[in-house]
Amino acid sequence: MKQAVIVSSLLIGGLLLSACQPASDNKPEQNSTASATVSATVSATVASVQSPHHVASVAAASTVSPQAAQNGAPKQINWALVDSGVKPVDKAGFKYPFALDSEPVKAYAEMYHVDNETSRYNLTVGMAVNEVLSKVLDQLGTAYVSHELTAGKNSAFVIHTTQQIAPSQYTYVFAEPFAKGLTIPVKIINDGKK
Repeated sequence: MKQAVIVSSLLIGGLLLSACQPASDNKPEQNSTASATVSATVSATVASVQSPHHVASVAAASTVSPQAAQNGAPKQINWALVDSGVKPVDKAGFKYPFALDSEPVKAYAEMYHVDNETSRYNLTVGMAVNEVLSKVLDQLGTAYVSHELTAGKNSAFVIHTTQQIAPSQYTYVFAEPFAKGLTIPVKIINDGKK
């Protein structure tokens, strides 16, 4: 039991140290070297308290970066894992949680210079975007930097990442009852923008 606690503490400590390394577009070798050093240190320490079979599997798992492809190319998001399986609906016939003449709809329309229909749509999907974000974050890991919902006639959900992730786009269909069947373009941009 004491060995398991030591191993768990070392692995968590190693992960925290590697996650605290600064992301830098100019020096990717430095980050990978620091991460490899932490992984090697954790693997060596685990080797001293665990069986050889267990150490081999931990060492192999700790040296593979979840954010980069094996060949060093940026990782592609697997949109099939993000897909909700819900069929899109016509947004004109959707039963929105906001009335067209409600104060939130009018205020948004005035602020972003859009019509009330666009305002109502943007407010609704804006409240539901965490659904898609949580699914994409599962694949991004520490390569995630920030996200934003663009306002205006053609809103989109933009997720900013490090250069470890390949840029891509996908039209997401919401499954959450609040916005079920509505769609939003999702864009992965690897510009590191916070």
